[in-house]
Amino acid sequence: RVARAMRGQVMVKMGILKQIAAKGKIKAVSEFIHDVIDGGDKLVLFAFLKDVVNALKEEFPNAVTVTGAENDKQKQNAVDRFQNDPECKLIILNYRSGGTGLTLTAASRVGFIEFPWTYSDCEQAEDRCHRNGQKNAVNCYYFLGDKTIDRYMYNVIQTKKGIANEVTGTTTQIEEDMVNITMNLFQDRL
Repeated sequence: RVARAMRGQVMVKMGILKQIAAKGKIKAVSEFIHDVIDGGDKLVLFAFLKDVVNALKEEFPNAVTVTGAENDKQKQNAVDRFQNDPECKLIILNYRSGGTGLTLTAASRVGFIEFPWTYSDCEQAEDRCHRNGQKNAVNCYYFLGDKTIDRYMYNVIQTKKGIANEVTGTTTQIEEDMVNITMNLFQDRL
């Protein structure tokens, strides 16, 4: 029971630290987005928090979104507009609604303002642009806040990715257990 309560506390604290890190990156990410889209390229951007999506949507009103707030028709319209409209340069998605099943080959750049819980989430999200019909090399950008929870999460996920590759030759067959690893990372600080 104590271990379960402690795991719950760690999850809540990690969530708060992730929110702080994400909100702190909005300005820098906005500058990056401007550089990409003002240069004529399209960008696929993944986020979790509604506050982050809303702040980016306010900064980039021509962007389309797939966040779970849209119905199926709105979601398809957003994808179609991004894929086919040369003026629509940015699509903002969350991992749950836009991380699987979509083809977004109009862009060859994928950005992650918030780091997901597992490597497989990253891989699935990146694969939205790595589809049949993609003509360019796909570049992925992970925005990690210096001295934030992002660094810890990134290191843990990269370690698990490396272990999975060594053991099975794949990164999708290993279950990510971020809480246990994080508890071990911070055990002297809890």
